[in-house]
Amino acid sequence: MKSIMLFFVAFLEFYAVNAQAYKNGFRADVCACLEEESLKRTLTENAFKACLRETLPKYAAQIDAQIVESDVNVKFQKGQLARKDLLVAMPYELIYTCDVYFNHLNYQRTSKKLIARKNANESDLEKYNQMVALTPNKMAYYMRAQLQFNLGNIKAAEADVNKSLEINPFRENAKSTRHELLLLAWIYEEQENYSAAVALYDKIYMGDYDAEVARLRALADRKAGGTVANIPKVEQVEIVKNKNAATRRRDTEKKPSVNTKSSTVKVGKKKDTASLRKLLKIGG
Repeated sequence: MKSIMLFFVAFLEFYAVNAQAYKNGFRADVCACLEEESLKRTLTENAFKACLRETLPKYAAQIDAQIVESDVNVKFQKGQLARKDLLVAMPYELIYTCDVYFNHLNYQRTSKKLIARKNANESDLEKYNQMVALTPNKMAYYMRAQLQFNLGNIKAAEADVNKSLEINPFRENAKSTRHELLLLAWIYEEQENYSAAVALYDKIYMGDYDAEVARLRALADRKAGGTVANIPKVEQVEIVKNKNAATRRRDTEKKPSVNTKSSTVKVGKKKDTASLRKLLKIGG
């Protein structure tokens, strides 16, 4: 019994090491593609997706080799999910490991901030001061905080956004205060308090496809000295298989059931392949 357990543990360790190896290699190859692209032209989102599209087929065999499944249909489904998870995680992981990508995103963000500051008018401040005086509610303070931030008045912006949160009856609800907390995180970054910013991004993060917050979190975390190991764990997707049902669910959700006409597990190839194509914006 002990020897069986040792074999099982060794197998799991071998599986984990090999899975991590192909992920590291995939990140390195995508980064190399971006570096080459940056020498020709300014990086764009389309260039990033092109590098993903070009690199992914090279790792198809390694991805499928990690999937131990006798049912061909279920193995295909798991393979599609593994590819999708890899592509979803890649933009955030590359921020930690690929300097050219990190610098590109950081430059984009800085440019937007400088443009907003150039367009901000000091004369508008009087209007917002009057709004706060007449209707001192959470929205009035938040709107003035936005202007103060764009004017570069960071301390004043922090005071206003904190006041907006203080008088908000739903201040404990991260969804209801998402915009205020996002602005406060930007303020913390301006103050180089990156750890506090990361904590706020974690609070308002809404899931795997909350791309904006995930990118902002990774940028701030890297500036704080974080590594790719600091990325929050993605929920694992499980393929549930039984005689009369085939379902896919997240570990944290209740297991739903979908009736099929036969005992054979039928998996929606078309749906998942289409979603994978949509992620890369491949035609079809």
